[in-house]
Amino acid sequence: MSVEFTVGIPTHNRRETVLLAAASALEQTRPPNRVCVVADGCTDGTREALEALGDDRIEVLDRPKGAGFGYAHRNEVLEQAGDGVVAWLADDDLWLPDHLERAGELFDAGVAGIVNSMACLVQEDGTLLPFGIHWRAPTYRERFFGVENRTPSGAVSHLAAEARAVDGWPADVEKAGDWDLWQRLMRSGLRSEMVLSPTVLFFRATGRKQGWRDRVAQNTDFLARIRDPDELARLRAEMAYSCAAEAHRVEAALVHATARAAELERE
Repeated sequence: MSVEFTVGIPTHNRRETVLLAAASALEQTRPPNRVCVVADGCTDGTREALEALGDDRIEVLDRPKGAGFGYAHRNEVLEQAGDGVVAWLADDDLWLPDHLERAGELFDAGVAGIVNSMACLVQEDGTLLPFGIHWRAPTYRERFFGVENRTPSGAVSHLAAEARAVDGWPADVEKAGDWDLWQRLMRSGLRSEMVLSPTVLFFRATGRKQGWRDRVAQNTDFLARIRDPDELARLRAEMAYSCAAEAHRVEAALVHATARAAELERE
């Protein structure tokens, strides 16, 4: 059974990059049913720019500025998605065209209720670093529940009903609301799986020295590469090379965990 995808893109006054992010969502090989952009107190023409794209799948939830990062507004996306899947995308990140297709295979097969995909962190000079962990591998799981979240929000998809069942997005935290929600979903017993082939370009919002114009130019260049078949092939090769060692470590950790679980059952 094929699940329906709703894409959720939270944003606050990043008109230029949210247009690029939305384009990468609309141009998926497995098209989403809707793209809900949560405009958290936007005053820079975000809504008008998105509506000008002329795609009926785009819905702009134009809301007054919420507390902190406006996490509470994102619960409207969970409602919009009904019994389907919500795939989150940051307003300054990009998806490769098969991001939803690869995640969708796992949901369609009923083997996961939450999926995180391998991402590549894009450095200011354009180099790529692996960014992602398998939440079921014990070593990585311990870090995920403890000290570190190495999964950007744009790499996570989950059943909307399951998120509503654990009370959705928190309204009372100042930061890391996504990490909070992913942890509650995992603690509820929801099974996770990971797409090891990288499908997400993660432009970290903090710690960058780029000016905004340079940031927009970099995102624009990468979207152009995604849209060009030859450049997309090169980009996939670069991302795969960047993530190969990390993917191997993740896979090895998961294989070890599976074997250990089997041993414990036999004892």
